[in-house]
Amino acid sequence: MQPRIFDKMNQTLIKTWSCNKLSDRAKGQLKYQLWQDNDDQSFGIALSENESSGGFSTELIKVDQIILSLQKLYQSAKPFHAVALKELFVGKSVNNASFLGAALVDQGVIRLHPQTARLLEVNDEYELWPISFDDVVQQSSSPSESSHDIKPASGKRGPKPKNQQSTQIDDSDALANVGDENAVHQEPI
Repeated sequence: MQPRIFDKMNQTLIKTWSCNKLSDRAKGQLKYQLWQDNDDQSFGIALSENESSGGFSTELIKVDQIILSLQKLYQSAKPFHAVALKELFVGKSVNNASFLGAALVDQGVIRLHPQTARLLEVNDEYELWPISFDDVVQQSSSPSESSHDIKPASGKRGPKPKNQQSTQIDDSDALANVGDENAVHQEPI
């Protein structure tokens, strides 16, 4: 299990993606984010939103740790359940591993098993996945990048001040309002 990362301070939000959940019966999509450490330039993935019900942890999972877990799974040469990714999380939500699994399927790092529902397989080129982030970083820093591709981290929102005219939040405001990323978020029923 990796050491707990209490917040995303000294991290830069690079991109937010949406993906489907692993189950065909599941409603809504998930959102997950790519973060980069400002010191060592390493990357991390964090779940950020579930459009339907179901709690999860927004803690930052280092990509290096994900690769190490995938390496073990790949070497076993056996299909696996998403719960095998549970060791990456400090948070205890039962949805964490399957939601991360959905994000990794979306990234093309793992795939659904062709014959058995609920099983996953590691793609042969999983180790090349972090290299793809260089293009994502370059795209996010280019001025022609549309602002809707890079979204602020979701934080607790209070009432909007009456004199506030702008509806956009810049990245520095978003990072200041991240809150506790290890909190478990759940939509009301």
